[in-house]
Amino acid sequence: MATRLFEFRWGWSLFAGGIELTVGAVAERLGIAQSTASQQLALLRRGGLLISRKDGKHVHYRVDSPRVEQSLTELQTYLRTCCPPA
Repeated sequence: MATRLFEFRWGWSLFAGGIELTVGAVAERLGIAQSTASQQLALLRRGGLLISRKDGKHVHYRVDSPRVEQSLTELQTYLRTCCPPA
């Protein structure tokens, strides 16, 4: 679990500053297969965390900042309601 969380944080940091990356660039930087990167990026896009755009044969991904901020706000509200600090 800790390793997966580290991998997620490290992978997520690739998109810091609103940078846009292709599937190939993500795969190269993470040292994974392009098909794996494509599948994972598609999941994050369907989950509303990334936005994609197609440019010829390449798909570019970037963080959907407003949607991520909204999701984090909703999560904080939920946690305050269900699990208030002691």
